[in-house]
Amino acid sequence: MTDTLTLRAAYVLPHRDKVIDGGWIEIGGSRIVEVGNGLPKRDRGRVVDLGNAAVIPGLVNAHTHLELSDLQGKIPPPKSFTQWLGHILAFRRREAGKPLDHAVEKGVSLSLESGTTTVADISSTGDSLHVLPNLPIRKRVFREVICLEPEKVSGVMEGAIRDVGAIRRVAPTKNAVGAYCDVSLLSAGLSPHAPYTACPKLYLGCALFAQGSDLLLCTHVCETLEEVEFLREGTGSFAIMLKALNMLEGWKPPGMYPLEYLKSTGALKGPWLLVHCNYLSGKEIKIIEETASSVVYCPRSHRYFGHREHPFQDLLKRGINVALGTDSLASNQSLSILDEMRFLHENYPGLDPVEIFSMTTEGGAKALRLEEKIGRLIPGMEADLTAIELPQGSVGAGLKPARTIYERLLSPEARVILTMVAGRVCYDRYGLKKV
Repeated sequence: MTDTLTLRAAYVLPHRDKVIDGGWIEIGGSRIVEVGNGLPKRDRGRVVDLGNAAVIPGLVNAHTHLELSDLQGKIPPPKSFTQWLGHILAFRRREAGKPLDHAVEKGVSLSLESGTTTVADISSTGDSLHVLPNLPIRKRVFREVICLEPEKVSGVMEGAIRDVGAIRRVAPTKNAVGAYCDVSLLSAGLSPHAPYTACPKLYLGCALFAQGSDLLLCTHVCETLEEVEFLREGTGSFAIMLKALNMLEGWKPPGMYPLEYLKSTGALKGPWLLVHCNYLSGKEIKIIEETASSVVYCPRSHRYFGHREHPFQDLLKRGINVALGTDSLASNQSLSILDEMRFLHENYPGLDPVEIFSMTTEGGAKALRLEEKIGRLIPGMEADLTAIELPQGSVGAGLKPARTIYERLLSPEARVILTMVAGRVCYDRYGLKKV
């Protein structure tokens, strides 16, 4: 066997059901070779002791917009969601034609520093499609498509198919951090933006193109009450905005709730990545169950817009897969999934920390259809992992030891010290290991 790298730590958490005290994880190439406790097998390579840390599966950010990473703190608190959209449209008009490579690179750097090893990114401008393949993070990048006019769908789909094909043919090149990156870290997807910007023909076209491939489909849905009003009545702030943009010629409201509308298009024949789902009817929850779709909840962005309490706990109880996302820096303070986890821990005291952990590891992997590669630290899986330095002492007298460790992971004092993607160290706070 070739030389391997073994990481030792106070704890190794291979998955939600197991905590190894005094554990180690052996890595060979891009994959996990063995996980155990006690003394590692030193004869096979270098051993690095991470000390009072926990090694966990790499965190998955199931929804973000890296092209907007330059907008942190630049958009004033909006009075409405459509006002916020107006700010985003104004930014895109100002930046039209300017490359956003630096914003994408910044977003990836911030993600790796905070322990995120996989991102699901929405590419609106096409910049991240070209930049992400050669950055050292695992990614599923979605080409966003918008069209409310059926006669224009063919042209929009041709462009999207061309872009998706291009990223599949990308060859690795030298990137901004000075390393060659494996394009096997890249998966593709299509994202009809939302029910208020995508007509039935576009939704169905995306679904038909994705059939029989590894393409994942994603859409923003049930995000606001204004969206519900627009689809059911054809009125409200969305109608005003889209009319001003000359996007509603010949359009008629379907008179349905958002997910009922999507189902009526014929596009919901299989699992989708459904982003937000802040306002769900009972029928819509059944549609999610029937299609085995995953829901992405973005906790701090949800708070930024002042939405009512998210139904994620009810969805989890019904067996629906829920993952966490950060959304963009245009509606959030950081791109840290660990910060999202801490937010839930602080604001939902009755929520089991193990459940929070699961949503960002196994749940995130399942949502992105990558559960055969990532989300757990077991032999044969990709070596995507995060090491978090723990605060001293225990939390919560009388708690089960495993739960105490999860709570310590979510403490504000806990710090990411190492991020590894496919066996390559991409963030190393203390210079513990250079790969």
